[in-house]
Amino acid sequence: MNVRVSARRAIEALRAGVPNRDAVSALGCSAHEVLGVFDARLAELRGSVSGGRRPRGMLVAADFGGGKSHVLEYLSHKARQENFAVSKVVISKETQLFDPLKVFRAAVDSLVCENVVGDALRDIAVSRLSTQSPRFAALSLWLQGSDLNSRFAATTWLFEQAGADTDMQDELIGFWEGGAMQVGRLREGLRQTGDAKRFALEKIAIKDLARQRFTFMARLLCAAGYDGWVILLDELELMGRYTVLQRGRAYAELARLLGLADDHAVPGLLAVGAVTPDYASAVIDEKDDRNQIGFRFRLRGDPESVLTASLAELAMDAVDQELLRLREPSQDDLEEVLATLAVIYATAYDCVPATLDASLKTGRQMREYVRSWITTWDLNRVAPAYEPEIEVQHIADDYAEDALLEKPVEDDEPGDQAAAP
Repeated sequence: MNVRVSARRAIEALRAGVPNRDAVSALGCSAHEVLGVFDARLAELRGSVSGGRRPRGMLVAADFGGGKSHVLEYLSHKARQENFAVSKVVISKETQLFDPLKVFRAAVDSLVCENVVGDALRDIAVSRLSTQSPRFAALSLWLQGSDLNSRFAATTWLFEQAGADTDMQDELIGFWEGGAMQVGRLREGLRQTGDAKRFALEKIAIKDLARQRFTFMARLLCAAGYDGWVILLDELELMGRYTVLQRGRAYAELARLLGLADDHAVPGLLAVGAVTPDYASAVIDEKDDRNQIGFRFRLRGDPESVLTASLAELAMDAVDQELLRLREPSQDDLEEVLATLAVIYATAYDCVPATLDASLKTGRQMREYVRSWITTWDLNRVAPAYEPEIEVQHIADDYAEDALLEKPVEDDEPGDQAAAP
């Protein structure tokens, strides 16, 4: 890529406060503790499918503007360079953490791999997933003896048999992406191969199927030649705005993704979450989540609710005790970033940016320094003699409950809570 274009892309991303690959490549990452733990977890992830190990996820914490998104983008870049598939899921009104199907679809939609452009999963399935490879044979063999719903074994079998049938191939990939595929269509495809009764295609609840999709996808990506799947979860603090029961469900799904319970962890998958550092005190403690959630779900008495309570408690403990907190920038950090940023800006706009003050100011986040420096240089390009005064307004975290965050979005499929057909 043209050096000037890359530099301008980096500046535009930093100006907007949304770091991209160009920005993190140029500025790097000073969160050495996080990088050390991440390297160790990637090493565990690399052999987790063949060895049956389940790498434990990570939780990164910083205040708004403190560099969480920058670190996640850097981790994404690093993982892709080391032959891992990566997804970044931003928890939002459209992607609620308590809904595993929406989280899975968001993860597949955002899937990125080194040297893959566009729809990553389709490219991988069509171009990189060799049905004649030992890895694919190992996947098929594992599916036969696994506890996953037989839809997964049936779709991989049909994919292997599909050959030049691109319509069937597209339908199967659509199912892998999180879409629905009717049992009748699967049986029709199996009849065409002469194996109509090869798979039971038993019924399963949509949410249970969604949870199994993560296990299947991790194995599928490994069959395609990747060393594992990394899912980066940003803005986890939005959980604090759910009502209490949905918070409990969200915690339980987080525990599954982070692999906090061995029976529900996913070999081949490593999740890294980002959350605000005051979440435990402002939500878990202030809203009495440990007592409220455990009591309410266990009171129901059914096995699913009891399990939800137990998993939720594991997630709350992790948020309270296992955060890797990003440190505030030091004077040396500021001077180094300012010098690097000045070079990037000069390359982007073919100018000599003014020398600015890099003095450390109490309570200010790195993003606030970076955006103020870029804004000053932008104004100086128009009026070189102008000396702007940049005001910084801190944004407070809002943990007020909002039931609107729990309502289905307009394009939700009807019957999402029903048994899968």
